[in-house]
Amino acid sequence: MVISDALTRTLNVATNAVAREAKDWLPVSAKGRWSSRFKAKESSSAPSYSSSTSDQTSWAANSTTSLPRFNTPRTPPSYDNNDDDEPSSPSRSRPRSAYSRLHADIMVPKRNVSLTQKLGAALVGVWLVILFVMIFRGTGPQVDFDPLRNDIHKNNAIISPTNPNINYVGRWSRNKAQGSATGLLVSTYFPGTYFDVRFTGTSLSIHLGNIDDPVTMTVRIDSSNTYEILPYGREVVSLVRGLPDAEHEARVMFSGARRTDIEALYVDKGRSLLPPTSKKRQIVEVFQDTYNSSHPDVLSWSYLLTNNFNVDRVLISGNDMCMSNCPNDIMALDKFYFLGSLSAARGMPKYWYFEEYRPSLIILELGASTKRLIDKKVMYRLLLPQDASKVYSEAYMNFIRQIRKKVHKRVPVFVLRPFDGSLETESLQVVQTLRQQGDKNVHWIDTTSWATDTLDDETTKHEKWASFLTLHACPFLRPRDECQYLYPFEGKLEI
Repeated sequence: MVISDALTRTLNVATNAVAREAKDWLPVSAKGRWSSRFKAKESSSAPSYSSSTSDQTSWAANSTTSLPRFNTPRTPPSYDNNDDDEPSSPSRSRPRSAYSRLHADIMVPKRNVSLTQKLGAALVGVWLVILFVMIFRGTGPQVDFDPLRNDIHKNNAIISPTNPNINYVGRWSRNKAQGSATGLLVSTYFPGTYFDVRFTGTSLSIHLGNIDDPVTMTVRIDSSNTYEILPYGREVVSLVRGLPDAEHEARVMFSGARRTDIEALYVDKGRSLLPPTSKKRQIVEVFQDTYNSSHPDVLSWSYLLTNNFNVDRVLISGNDMCMSNCPNDIMALDKFYFLGSLSAARGMPKYWYFEEYRPSLIILELGASTKRLIDKKVMYRLLLPQDASKVYSEAYMNFIRQIRKKVHKRVPVFVLRPFDGSLETESLQVVQTLRQQGDKNVHWIDTTSWATDTLDDETTKHEKWASFLTLHACPFLRPRDECQYLYPFEGKLEI
């Protein structure tokens, strides 16, 4: 019982000391409330803490338990209140009790940290993270997800995509790319682009940057008329294997209106690429407003046409685009023609650099997409039919004038009657007006009755279109004496 009374008195004394000293550690805004609250409490409760000397002596004599002993506390850190303006402020000379000195290391007020100190600490943290990654990178177990890719990396020679012996055809861009197989990247955003390459050895592989969006490739080896379609191409793809150990030629074409990135080519170890055997071929540039992704590109009329003359084809194909001033964020054809890509990511150019190639012939097959938008009441819905026709003709003429002014001043231009007959009258009017104004290098090609929907399937249609266009294009791509056996076309206006 004596011990219990002694502990109770000790706890009461400690509680009173805490109440008196804690107010010195409060913020300035709370000191007044704390002081007024506890002054009244201290005055009312002070008698309960008093004890006579005889009681203390009696307890000390009869007690067999001693209170814990504390080591001498270290000198508490000095501090200044922010509201102390004068050096002689009472807070600087405020007396410290034993309790305050004992717990000063716990109750140190919050210090202000400058922005420079915060930035310095953040910088140190970033460097520690980088150091940690550099030390422990690659230490975990490596899982073999793709045995073919690892085998190609191990047993083949890597070729940079910018190797001068690779003949890229179409709108390709070259730029640096950190993290790619060679640190370089060759990219395109246009369907129907391809490249030709000569190599020695038994195999050829390609490293694509496409991971989430695979592409379809069509491969031809050694000028054969047989093409192999490789769908869902991404990362490392084996194009051909098991060839005789000799010199070979390959053409790799990319289909689909999506971005394609080439990071590297692979040939047999110790082998390399060979320079092209022939000089640069002529180029026919074909601009369409529709792209049939379901029909193989090597069977399209534009590819068959250029194959007949052994020239290169550059295809610029839009999809569901109108001629000019398109509504609802639809791409305009007169802007699309001058672009280098549809994406500015990873260094791809926004506008095409037309010095990359100069075509020998430009073929325009436009009108079908715009006609569909007109039928859907998306375009010219507030205009009368004759006014809509005039607006389209003016836009088409201005587009050809832009080509003449900006890039190709004298290159022959074929304006095809759309194969489905869409807006054929307006297209003919464009050619007639431009020729009357003095541009004799613009030619109208009437495609009426070249193929029929009832008798011809899709492949037959493209073969017929290519055959008839060969008659018209020969004088512009071959010497005239080589075209004597063909239908005599003198480059005049064809109606």
